[in-house]
Amino acid sequence: MGQGSKNSFFSKFFSALSGKPSYSEQENPEVSPYGPRKEEPDDLKFVKKFTEAGGNFLYCESNEDAVTNLQRILHETGVKNLFVPEDELKSLLKHQKMALSEDCNTSDGILTTCEALVSFNGGIMIDGFQTSGKSLSDLPETHIIFGKTSLIVPNLTAGMGKINSKYKDKRPTQISTLKGPRDNGVIQASADSNKNRNLYLLLVEDDLKL
Repeated sequence: MGQGSKNSFFSKFFSALSGKPSYSEQENPEVSPYGPRKEEPDDLKFVKKFTEAGGNFLYCESNEDAVTNLQRILHETGVKNLFVPEDELKSLLKHQKMALSEDCNTSDGILTTCEALVSFNGGIMIDGFQTSGKSLSDLPETHIIFGKTSLIVPNLTAGMGKINSKYKDKRPTQISTLKGPRDNGVIQASADSNKNRNLYLLLVEDDLKL
């Protein structure tokens, strides 16, 4: 995305999270408050659902921005041993002074990528390729996600379509959906691994390689 697209992208999210109408809605006299509402785009729906459910959203304009935000998260949460299962993320952090752990069981935080960001429910789809085959209940409760804007999909079916298309010959195991602790389904469930989850999303532009 160009700089103009980035500014528009960020402005939409700021408008959604502040609960205020966008500039165009405020200033355009041709927009009737009694007319039919335009369907919200999937990216805006996702961020609203994700944050309403208690997820922490950080938009990142660069990889450097994402790493800086990651360091702030670790400081804020007090995470000392960060489990990073994926080689691409280890490579991104190799020059950073961070205590990366090879053992999920002794870690108090985890950093992964994801497969899809679902606008319908604000959920984040992950699988065993991201977590070294660990189930959701075995992961540390502080979970930080590096996500890309192209991974935003309208629903779980579209998310599964992305997974099936990506892994045609070797379908992943342990497909799970991360949700914030204030999600209605999480609250109503008698047992859910997301109940105490401290969830952060670093949303990175697609033209940046992880």
